[in-house]
Amino acid sequence: FHSDDPSVAELFLPHMSPTDSQWVAQRWHEQRDKVAQILWVEVPRPRHWFPSERSKCEVLTSAIASLTRSTLPIIEWLPKMSWNSVRADVVAGITVGVMLIPQSMSYARIAGLDYKYGMYSGLTPLIVYALTGTSRQLAVGPVAMVSLLVEVMLRDQLTEAECPKPADWVSAEQWEYCPDAYAELAFLAAFMVGVFQIAAGFLQLGFLVSFLAHPVVSGFTSGAAITIGLSQIQYFMGYKIAKSPYIYNTIYNIFKDIGKTDYITLLLGLAWWFMLWASRKLAARYNRRIGWLRPCAPLLVCVLGIVIAANWTHFGGCGFVKCDGEDALNVDRVVGAIPSGFPPFSSFAFDKLGRVMPTAISASIIGYMESIAIAKSLAAKHQYEVRPGQELFALGLANLLGSILSCYPVTGSFSRSAVNNSVGARTPLAGLVTALLMLLTLVALTRFFYFLPLFCLAAIVIASVTNLVDIAEARYLWNVKKSDFALWMVAFLGTLFLGVQEGILVAVGLSLFVVIYESVRPQMVVLWRLPGTPIYRNIKQDSVGQFVDGVLIVRIGASMYFANVAFIRDKLKELVFTFYKDAPEAHRCVRYIVIECTAVISLDSTAIHMLESLHRDFKERGIRVAFATVGNRMDKDLRRAGLKDKIGSRWFHPSVHAAVKFCMSHRTYGGGDHLAAVEELPREIREVVKVDVVDEHSASLRTAPDAYDIDGAAIGKESSSSTELSPLDPLADPHLDDVGVAVRRANRVPSHRPANTSSNRSTDEEVTHRI
Repeated sequence: FHSDDPSVAELFLPHMSPTDSQWVAQRWHEQRDKVAQILWVEVPRPRHWFPSERSKCEVLTSAIASLTRSTLPIIEWLPKMSWNSVRADVVAGITVGVMLIPQSMSYARIAGLDYKYGMYSGLTPLIVYALTGTSRQLAVGPVAMVSLLVEVMLRDQLTEAECPKPADWVSAEQWEYCPDAYAELAFLAAFMVGVFQIAAGFLQLGFLVSFLAHPVVSGFTSGAAITIGLSQIQYFMGYKIAKSPYIYNTIYNIFKDIGKTDYITLLLGLAWWFMLWASRKLAARYNRRIGWLRPCAPLLVCVLGIVIAANWTHFGGCGFVKCDGEDALNVDRVVGAIPSGFPPFSSFAFDKLGRVMPTAISASIIGYMESIAIAKSLAAKHQYEVRPGQELFALGLANLLGSILSCYPVTGSFSRSAVNNSVGARTPLAGLVTALLMLLTLVALTRFFYFLPLFCLAAIVIASVTNLVDIAEARYLWNVKKSDFALWMVAFLGTLFLGVQEGILVAVGLSLFVVIYESVRPQMVVLWRLPGTPIYRNIKQDSVGQFVDGVLIVRIGASMYFANVAFIRDKLKELVFTFYKDAPEAHRCVRYIVIECTAVISLDSTAIHMLESLHRDFKERGIRVAFATVGNRMDKDLRRAGLKDKIGSRWFHPSVHAAVKFCMSHRTYGGGDHLAAVEELPREIREVVKVDVVDEHSASLRTAPDAYDIDGAAIGKESSSSTELSPLDPLADPHLDDVGVAVRRANRVPSHRPANTSSNRSTDEEVTHRI
């Protein structure tokens, strides 16, 4: 492959078919990637490929087939299905469909849309995602959080000319008296959500949601869930309650007209909510016997509500027939007529594009974040992989095509996905079955929902969003980390008291603040040695340890770049001059700094200049800087800048222990004289010496009481200038013992070996030969 002589490659050509050539190229790529991953080296491309005899048409066909398989995962999982999988998916699809029908109507009401649009949004997006999504159990469709975003951010986007307000509608919203114009805005928002998510999928920008801190998102979700629940109280109370983005106004509006409460509706609403809550608890406790109760409970309470309302004149029903003269009384108590048939094509008002952009951006981020969290959790449970980029594309395409057929923004649902998984869904076929059931409902069953009470849908919404108020997470954060709990509370209270739209800004702002703060102020900790070992740990993590006299060891916890170099520089200087203030007198004089760089992935030019000036300043004060565990990228940056040569390669070591021993040997031999002698040794010895050779104390080393030598031996007050050197570190490589002997002999330094080392070689030539 790498021969300069083309004849070498030509020898193989007569014996190779196009298929063999493809196989050779594929194997080469596989082995090259393995070598690059293991050895961290770049393997060049071969100079002479075995030519393939495929035509350009075949190459193009192969590329198109590969692209089709990656964008349509159904091509991969559909041929592998068994009858058992089909049976399980059909059962799961029907179960989720039974749950989706009432939920979609409820969530449409939250979004300020007619009930039919919720059902439309439970049809087309499900089909699209089943064809393009990589999660096998994710249930896509309308959800409470995105529905709330749509209503809050689009409620006042129509002008007075586009939607004149009737004089007798005092506290009504725009979506109530201009439903068609408002629906067009929702369709346009779904279209833009699709555009944003598809573009982000192609650009592989799914990682951006990682910048939203989990405590912040949890706090926002909890606050928004309470807002959703309060918006449904009016259907329990039986009278109109003016909406407000602020919780205190909403609570005031509830109690302002509390004398108008319809107690029959209130009692029924509470009873229906209790039945949903009890069914969930019982299904969780007795899952094997009545596990079916959880997904079927919403539809069951709807059927029961329809039967009661259709035969009770209080709700305008006279034996499944609308009573005469009850139109005004029951306009806010039952769903009413829902048109049957296929979803119609929607019209887009692109001149209003700027008005829906905030809604589209927010729904894109929140929707994808919610969906990918569910998908990854289910994939981990079933041991398969989801592709975040493909998930973005699938959700975007579902919203884009759904918007054409009268759908508002959708995403993955927590509750329905959990049910889909628990019932036993194995492939996205379950989503197709759910869509088929929704289509059947739209075509033939919508007339049965006329007498569906609104308090029943409100009970479904409240029961669903109750799980989103994550008090357990707040309690956990309080016990684990108070700062994360503070973030949770700020996002929670900001959403409640400032509004949902402002709550999103608070959540994003807090997340960015956390990222910037942690990046600008990386963790820097002082390390000490665990007694009798070459291991160095954080002094706050291990209460028992040993300081090395005159050596300060610091770990930097992040890459260094322009934003954090000032903090790192100031922190290092602060540690040098203040860390040993509580230590014995002899410990306060720092002569060496060992910087542990495991977490430092790379440097920018500002960081390199800072390290250069820091090295120069410390050197002028008689303090030398050594580096340990420098990674490949950081090493390359230092070499390109020439800083490694300025500092000296001998000050870079593969471990903290090696760096500390080098510092001690540097002090022992007076620095330059000893190191200059080492440079005159043979190359084989010199290479070893640079890494980890000399590790013994000087005979003239004076140590304060309670100090420790490099091997952990305590040195008392009576230490004299003639103290004998300790043996080499017993945990080090035994071969380094002989290297130490060679170094001492080459420099005419007494070895101070114990008397029983007769097995060592007696000549310099033998030791060098062994090396």
